[in-house]
Amino acid sequence: MNLILLFDVFLIAALLLVSWRLLGASDLFQATVLFISFGLFLSLAWIRLGAPDIALAEAAVGAGLAGVLLFGTFKGLEPGADRENDSFTSEPCRLDPISPCPGKIHLLLAFTCVGSLTTLLVLAVLDLPATGDGLTPMVSQFLERSGVEHPVTAVLLNFRFYDTWLELGVLVAAVLGILCVRNRFDLRELKVLQAPDVMLRRLVMGLAPTMALVVVYLLWLGDHAPGGAFQAGVVLAAMLVLLWFSGHASITGLSRMLWLFCLIAGFAVMLLVAVVSALWPEMRPLEFPEEWSAMIILGVEVVATLSIGVALSSLAILSLGAVDDPGGS
Repeated sequence: MNLILLFDVFLIAALLLVSWRLLGASDLFQATVLFISFGLFLSLAWIRLGAPDIALAEAAVGAGLAGVLLFGTFKGLEPGADRENDSFTSEPCRLDPISPCPGKIHLLLAFTCVGSLTTLLVLAVLDLPATGDGLTPMVSQFLERSGVEHPVTAVLLNFRFYDTWLELGVLVAAVLGILCVRNRFDLRELKVLQAPDVMLRRLVMGLAPTMALVVVYLLWLGDHAPGGAFQAGVVLAAMLVLLWFSGHASITGLSRMLWLFCLIAGFAVMLLVAVVSALWPEMRPLEFPEEWSAMIILGVEVVATLSIGVALSSLAILSLGAVDDPGGS
């Protein structure tokens, strides 16, 4: 058994073990740590499968930003937290409070849903082309007409444009949902965190230009290599959250109209492209003219990066800011 095979076996075993422990965890803090660990192991699995784009997104969102959101939520639910108009007990914060066990009908519904999803996944796999390359030849056949050189970017922003459009819609809906729950209209009323020391504040300020450069680099890289709008947007979100953590206003200093514009710009531009392509003579919906496809994709990627960064950072700041600003509860 060579080292690569041994590593793969260890990785599969770690994924199964962590996922099993995660499903069985009842303590909120333990479940959060296990979730982040599962995301990191899953990122390694995507690397081993030759999908660095998905690995970057999983590490940044599944393990990084999602971990921040979960820890922020955990802090807000932690027993004994200093929250106005809330009552907490001294009991551990758990996922399994005293409640009746699920009945047979609940178990039947759960097994039905899991079985249906498994059946759909199996049918989807069986419907793939019989060749070992899957859909790769089809993507390669039309890659020159897509406007980009990297097949993943071509699939996300040309061949399956509507998927990315709906993903941006989900992010916008998530931010609006948290605003409704927190009874807010924007982020301006959130309290800006005070940096524990001046050194941290200056370190983040010195790091911000480098992160901005990484955002531009990942955006440019998506044309011909792993990268693109989503990866660049995640780095932008991390930069905005770090600035807020270090005592800077970040996106909380934006006016309501400017913040909303940045939030919905990506979804709105993609919707505009869909409508124009549907109404344009001799064109089908979401079809790009070959001579304009590169420029259209570049424009969409730029605004999508902005919207993804603002949406993800807004989710994190709303989740964490609610802890230090109980007046908005």
